Amino acid sequence: MVDREEKGKTITIKINGKNHTFNEIVRHENERMKVENHRDLLIEETDHNNKYDYSSAIEAAASKEAADEENFDWILPDESSDFDMDVQEYKMAKQPKKQNQMGIGAISKNFKKNNRNGMLSSVFLTVFFAILLGTSFGLLLLKLVITENEIAADQPVIAEPIPEKTEDTPAGGTESMTLEPLSTFVVQGGVFSNKEAAEQMKDGVAQLGAPAQLVEMNGQAILYLSVADSIELAKDIGAQLKSRGIEVFAKPITFDSKAMKDLQGEERKIMEAAGAIYQSIAAGASEAAASQTVSPPTLEKAEKQASILKGIDEDKLKHEGVIAIKTELNQAIEQLRAYNKSPDPSIQTKLQQHLLGFLAAYHSL
Repeated sequence: MVDREEKGKTITIKINGKNHTFNEIVRHENERMKVENHRDLLIEETDHNNKYDYSSAIEAAASKEAADEENFDWILPDESSDFDMDVQEYKMAKQPKKQNQMGIGAISKNFKKNNRNGMLSSVFLTVFFAILLGTSFGLLLLKLVITENEIAADQPVIAEPIPEKTEDTPAGGTESMTLEPLSTFVVQGGVFSNKEAAEQMKDGVAQLGAPAQLVEMNGQAILYLSVADSIELAKDIGAQLKSRGIEVFAKPITFDSKAMKDLQGEERKIMEAAGAIYQSIAAGASEAAASQTVSPPTLEKAEKQASILKGIDEDKLKHEGVIAIKTELNQAIEQLRAYNKSPDPSIQTKLQQHLLGFLAAYHSL
């Protein structure tokens, strides 16, 4: 008979009218298993030793098992029964459920335990290669900087040319420039501390048919009579003037550089080309004075230089000094063309007069 109570999980078994505990039943079951094992042993001994009959052993073991089963009855208790009996209870202790999730501390501890060596190796290698890579890049960049500095030190510094402005600027102008020094050769008639005396000398030279121009310099008035592109030609021209009774001497002169501000775009074009235009026309005037002719190459060069002045819009010129320079150069190239067609001494005198006028205007800037 099996009694089940609500208080706990207990098992009581009654066999053949006698109460048996759970342990007794287990013991009985073990004995039955021993019988089965004994039967197996008998079979094995029959096969190996041939002492027992295989069929007899099987029947004996089966009879024993059947007899045991007949004496084992399962009797279920009647829940309405009121009689009491001493029942020994066996409680089945519940096994605690395994914790599915591990705590953070346990995970960390387990991770450190299992991966300590591998993790340390990975961190060490990572740091090592990071330092190695950073050092390599640093050395490479340092080498590039040093190489660039060495190349820059070996190469000469070349100033970038300032592009010329071709666009017109508003009225009043905002452009500025520095004129280069201008060197030439002149035939000088004298130096006067008294301007009135210089003017009287100029008028007397003009009456003799010679060109003349006064230039005030360092508090003195200097009388220039002609220009040339070399000291030899300047002396030749001076000898011609001496033959007219004029005391002269040839010399080189240089006009210093000048800074000019508030120039219009057109005015700057004129001043940038003025020196070269003057030199080319002066070369033609020197040939005219020495040989009473102008060679085609000299004339062609002068025409090419002076062609810059043709594209200048005079309405945009505001600077008086620049206007005077343009006027003198235009007149000089016209006289050079005229003398090439007709080598007249009076044309030669006018040519020299405009070149002297250019020097006076250039000096007064």
